[in-house]
Amino acid sequence: MDSVQQLSQMINAASSGDLAEKKKSFERLSNMEREADELRRTLAEDFLTKGTLPTDLRGDLMELVRTTDSVADWSKEAGRILDLLQFERIPEDLKNQARLTSKELKNCVVTLRRSINSLATEPEAAMKLAYEVEHSEEVIDDMYNDTRRLFLTTDLSSFEMPFLILLNMFFDALEMVSDWCENTSDLVRILAVRFH
Repeated sequence: MDSVQQLSQMINAASSGDLAEKKKSFERLSNMEREADELRRTLAEDFLTKGTLPTDLRGDLMELVRTTDSVADWSKEAGRILDLLQFERIPEDLKNQARLTSKELKNCVVTLRRSINSLATEPEAAMKLAYEVEHSEEVIDDMYNDTRRLFLTTDLSSFEMPFLILLNMFFDALEMVSDWCENTSDLVRILAVRFH
C-alpha cells in the first residue's frame, strides 16, 4: 500500500515538474520495495521452516505474500520508468490520466489491504472486499483504454520514439499494479472460503 501511495506522490511531483520531489519519491519507493522483498523472504522462511499450519494453507499464504509483493514490484517498475522520463513535458491530458489512474490504484490497494486484514476474523467481509478490488481493477482497465485512445488522438509529434516507448511502458506498468491487486484478491477469495 505504501509503495502505491508513494508512486502516486511521484506522479504528482513529476506532473508538476518538481524534479527534486520526484527524485525523493523514487528513492522512498525503491526503499519500500526493498523492505517488501525482505518481508517476503522473512515470511517465506517462517512459513516454510517454522510454520505449524497445514501444508496446503501454508502454500496459499505464501502465494498471497508473493502476489502482494508483486504489487510493490510493479509500483517500483512504474517509478523506475517515470524516473527516466521528462514527464513534465507530456500533454496535460496524459498527465491527468496518470494522476487519475494512480488515485484509483490507491483505492484498489487500500481495499485489498482491508480484504487481507479481514481474512482471519471476517472471511465474508474479506470476500466482499476482494470483489471490490476486482471492480477497481476493471475501472483501471477502462482508464488504460482511455490512455491508449489519447496516444492515438494527442499530438505527440514533438517527442522522439524512445520517449514514447518508455511513456507507453509506464502506463503498462500502472496497469500491471492493478492486475496484481486483482491476482491477490483472487487468492483472498480462496482463503476466505477456507476460513469460512
